[in-house]
Amino acid sequence: MQIEILDAIECQISKNDGKILFPALSFETVYWVQGPYKKTRKKYTKNVFSFRGKNHWRFYTGLLPRIRRWCKNNNIPIKIVGEELKIQRQKPPFLKGIKFREDQTKLINLACRYQRGIIQAPTGSGKTVIQLGILSCYPKARALILTHTTSIVDQTFKELQRFGFKNIEMFGGGNIIKKPSKQITVSTMQSFVKLNPKDYIDYYDIVIIDEAHHVQSIKSTYSTILSHLLAPIRLGFTATVRSNIEAQLVSEGLLGPVIGKTTINEAADLDILAKPKLKLIKAKCSHDILDLRKYQDVYTFGIVENQLRNRQIAQIVKGFYDKRKTTLIFVNHIAHGDLIIKEIQKLIKTKVPFVKGDMAQEERTKIKNALLKKTIKICIATTSWVEGVDIKNLDSVVLASGGKSEIQTMQRIGRGLRKTDGKDTVIIVDFLDLLHFHLIRQTGERLGIYSDVGWL
Repeated sequence: MQIEILDAIECQISKNDGKILFPALSFETVYWVQGPYKKTRKKYTKNVFSFRGKNHWRFYTGLLPRIRRWCKNNNIPIKIVGEELKIQRQKPPFLKGIKFREDQTKLINLACRYQRGIIQAPTGSGKTVIQLGILSCYPKARALILTHTTSIVDQTFKELQRFGFKNIEMFGGGNIIKKPSKQITVSTMQSFVKLNPKDYIDYYDIVIIDEAHHVQSIKSTYSTILSHLLAPIRLGFTATVRSNIEAQLVSEGLLGPVIGKTTINEAADLDILAKPKLKLIKAKCSHDILDLRKYQDVYTFGIVENQLRNRQIAQIVKGFYDKRKTTLIFVNHIAHGDLIIKEIQKLIKTKVPFVKGDMAQEERTKIKNALLKKTIKICIATTSWVEGVDIKNLDSVVLASGGKSEIQTMQRIGRGLRKTDGKDTVIIVDFLDLLHFHLIRQTGERLGIYSDVGWL
């Protein structure tokens, strides 16, 4: 089998060889069809070939390591024609006023060595410093840093300024630019995808994706951008890598496999992060929930509108408040947050801010600063604050919303992991919802997550 490396985006093979590789680059997935009485589950096969023509097929270049392993395991000889472009490192990493930790230096060196792949490191471990450390190794290179929120764009741009990077520009958050013109660009993916690919296809040498677990679908915004970007250095940063096969194939193809990793426990042992202390509470609930069948009805009754459970949350938060600890409560639904606030205010005469998706960035910043100064000790947030928020002195995180997503669970916990001079532990409160099978299943999924990271 002959594989031709075309560029940083794609490799090409013959149609016949593509059929041989099909099992390596395809997976089974499902969709649901509404029948006369209920929905039925249908299976079908999906693949991640970027192009399938009459004579040649193409796949993303980042999948080469996976394909090499698959061919070796199946005794299929391969010949690689061409090679991936590499950019020689020009300098050792340097940021004024920063002494890179050993773990940071290791990850920077791995990024410079492999030049494409995923760096997995927990929230609070200094991912932005690592990213800028990598850029400092290539002072002549043009770089693009992409993310999905304006808050992360704003924070990253300010860090670039703080460390003396020049010739930089920002897209998103009201900054509208027709095409890139500076050496370093920081942008939301939503703003960048609106640009003409002809203006950026060969403009950048480096692309860095922050919160790279969002590179998960063949037809996503990130896939659209990365499949039109010839940058040879392609790196993603995330705290949690997605486990489903489509996300793995897409992120590997457009960026690369995991090339470096630091776990939460390793970071805590290195005295980088606060040590999580997990507190599991058996949730109260009326037995009337057993009469319900539909998941949404169960979730509304057992989580959102469950006064007994919401009262438990309020009592726990009051205990933290009395000890002058700051607490961030996560919910999925605005109605749930409003109900929890009512229960808290029955016990504590204090204003409880609620960060929602439609809240202006200026107001979010005010609330964040108030939490940092501890003039506000309690805050509720939806998923709009799951990523890109750094509240160093947060003492406790309450996971009020249930759910089973590993990404969301670990991202929410990450809000409290920052270590400070007066804080070396963070309390994580979660609830065991054990009265209905829908909620039991979600509880079990979260317990599995905690077990995997060694917290049980």
